Amino acid sequence: MLSLRITPGDYIAIGDNIIVQVSQAQGAAFNVSIDAPRDIPIVRGALHEKTTARPDCIQRKWENHPPKKPRATQPESG
Repeated sequence: MLSLRITPGDYIAIGDNIIVQVSQAQGAAFNVSIDAPRDIPIVRGALHEKTTARPDCIQRKWENHPPKKPRATQPESG
């Protein structure tokens, strides 16, 4: 698995006909734009895992470096 750090506006080309671009980042979340032929399915991981096991390469990555959980926000006193 290739792991890259990219910033908004950067993109990754996969072959000759797939482009993945970070379009906006907000804290730990970011928007991704994907341009690919219609015959290539693009499915969010959570939906994919409803019918298929998590890919081994993803599982290994999270076992070694689990994602940080967002902190609960504290109501402001005043």
